[in-house]
Amino acid sequence: MCAMTDPVHPKLFQSGCMTMGLMTPAARKPGQPADVAIELAVARRADRYGFAALWASQSPPAGADAGDAILDDPFVWLAAIGAAAPGVALAARLELPRHGMPQWLGAARSLQRMSGGRCMLGVTLAEDSEPARLHLEALLAQQGAERVPVLHIDGRADLQPVVRQLHLELDERAGAPAQQSRQGFRGGRIALSAALERLAESGVAHVLVHLVRNGRPVLDVMDELGTEVVPRLALGVAP
Repeated sequence: MCAMTDPVHPKLFQSGCMTMGLMTPAARKPGQPADVAIELAVARRADRYGFAALWASQSPPAGADAGDAILDDPFVWLAAIGAAAPGVALAARLELPRHGMPQWLGAARSLQRMSGGRCMLGVTLAEDSEPARLHLEALLAQQGAERVPVLHIDGRADLQPVVRQLHLELDERAGAPAQQSRQGFRGGRIALSAALERLAESGVAHVLVHLVRNGRPVLDVMDELGTEVVPRLALGVAP
């Protein structure tokens, strides 16, 4: 678990309220590279609206289309978009043991220096096996002056603050009811805010949002989340 003294932790985990992070690239079309200009605009909005973290994944996240392009190097990507969002943490999502530890630590430490200490690793376990657990324990136990914070995504609450992923298809109708969706959540912002409040009450400290393509311009979705949803998270959960 990352120490409470590192500079990333206060961005993601704030007493009494849940924070929101965004998986990037956020506007990529199936099988196509990301539009860098749009993604930089997304990053600037994330910074302006108070998103806690921008995330990038070495492989397509669960639920992604089979033809989705992947990032060759999430750390290079995060360095680029992080320059447009100086107040946001930069998180690389890795899957263990498939993405082994040694080759990523050097890149993570480089990004840590370049970003002023904003880098972190978010790991998921591909399987519940001894090798996977050993990889995770090695990451959690790393020490040194350039230590990079590590979080176990969807991990146990007794090990760290809880981070959950949410695949979001935000309806442009604010009052659209929540619907069953294999991607996670489909509905309008009112139902979304209620769902996020329930997550916060259950102990979730940070929600990692994957925007599902539904025909809406991604910048419109960012504006709606930033002006109508993120401020409600900042109000916190009543004791």
